[in-house]
Amino acid sequence: LQRLEYGGNIQSQRARYFFPVTSDIALSLGYKINDKSSIGVGASYKLGWGDNWNSIRLSHQGVGLRSYLDWKIKGSFYFSGGYEQNYIALISSVTQLSNYSAWQTSGLVGLSKKYSISKKMKGEMKILWDFMSYQQIPRTQPILFRIGYSLK
Repeated sequence: LQRLEYGGNIQSQRARYFFPVTSDIALSLGYKINDKSSIGVGASYKLGWGDNWNSIRLSHQGVGLRSYLDWKIKGSFYFSGGYEQNYIALISSVTQLSNYSAWQTSGLVGLSKKYSISKKMKGEMKILWDFMSYQQIPRTQPILFRIGYSLK
């Protein structure tokens, strides 16, 4: 149980096409395999903020399931990879989630920098490339920036 890591992160995207400004808020549970690597799973919620400052409107824009792998390169820098399934349609009923064609797949690779905030908390910044974004309709962002926190 001492190898478990609880975490969360946030990522925002600007409005595009018919999608509003959104923020992905995620929680994760990881397992520290050894001093150099960890794996984990998580879930995210996509919160819509509206189109601009004049039309702020909160909405349910989607959910996601995630998996990840972090492998220490040197010092506090890590190679990060992951696989995600994201439901990116407006959610009005839980039964909608069974429609598999509405889920988008993401394959992520990139770098992360981990840093200590306190004895019990650490921070993380990730820059990730979604190499599957070019196949998505509508096309999603290929480069993602995430800021996260985890409890030791």
